[in-house]
Amino acid sequence: MADKYRDYDIVPVSSEHYDHLEKPVKINTQAFLDELSKAESSIIIELFEIDTRRYSGEILRFHNGKTIQGDIVFNSKTYKSFPFEVSEFEIKGDGTLPRPKLTFANVDGYVSQLIQGKDDFIGLSIKRTRTFLKYIDSKNFVDNINPFGKPDSTARFPDDKFVINQKTQEDKNLVAFELVSVLDLEEARVPTRIMYSHYCPWTYRGVGCSYGNKQINFKFSEPNCAQARGLPVADEYDKAFAYDYKFNSDGNASWQNSSSAYVYSGYYDNTGIYSSGDWVKMANLDQKDVNYELIYVAKPTGFIAKEYPETSTSIPFYNVSGKDPRFDKENWVQDQCSKTLSGCAIRFQKSENGLPFGGFPGIDKYKYK
Repeated sequence: MADKYRDYDIVPVSSEHYDHLEKPVKINTQAFLDELSKAESSIIIELFEIDTRRYSGEILRFHNGKTIQGDIVFNSKTYKSFPFEVSEFEIKGDGTLPRPKLTFANVDGYVSQLIQGKDDFIGLSIKRTRTFLKYIDSKNFVDNINPFGKPDSTARFPDDKFVINQKTQEDKNLVAFELVSVLDLEEARVPTRIMYSHYCPWTYRGVGCSYGNKQINFKFSEPNCAQARGLPVADEYDKAFAYDYKFNSDGNASWQNSSSAYVYSGYYDNTGIYSSGDWVKMANLDQKDVNYELIYVAKPTGFIAKEYPETSTSIPFYNVSGKDPRFDKENWVQDQCSKTLSGCAIRFQKSENGLPFGGFPGIDKYKYK
């Protein structure tokens, strides 16, 4: 914009402020209610933000300049004075959600230029912050002294968050928008869950379950146990793996209980040679949730491995090589959960935080005599 219009510019905020915009604000309820209940409370200041980062923009902060001319600094953030009107924020008694109106003065086409190429700002989030004059930053006053009270960014109304639903008017004088709640958007969906009594909907090792995820603060009575380390446990039928295997008199191998752990052999390589008891990871490319990996354990099958080709000396394991674990069910078994309480208990039996079971056993029907 030309310099003569710079007083109307909505100044973008640098990206260093992005992080705290998303954090919930803790409201000083007592200070807020004390001021609100006074016979002559301080003047209410309305501040607005529009998030244009979807279009590689910034956070636009502004106020209407009716109470204070020029910039307002609140919580160390600067809000520029800009001519606009807002209305219909009130909640109706019939339970319908409000659809506020936001109307900007289109000074020399400034707002029209601002929304050009940005789909008229439709779908962008907008936040209204309301606080009292006595609680804004001292930088707003002469000699950095607030004559009305002590600045407090937490003494405020709860923030109102809306989404720009449509542009309702645009001409050389005005640009108007309709705002809606995120719950009132067309085709918006509220997350829901189907309630099962004995079935867990969480993705094993994924979101909700988090077995083997060291980022989740699960506490185990034995910090170094197999479950705490996220080792393979059982198949989808709750048939538990043992941590070792033995050779029977007939030459066949079978699982046996042992305190030793499986051998982690990294990500599966189709050129590798694997021994019974080795376990590998594979990228989960076939599922919607790609935030977890598939785990497979080599069964005690295959052929006896020789220590050296020129000798007949055998070493105590079978080899499994060159076979994709996802399809080779004879030599590999997947570490998988049965999605039941028993399957959850096998993996979290030593957890001190209970079970992350996603079902609702309490909704099951019971007969009373």
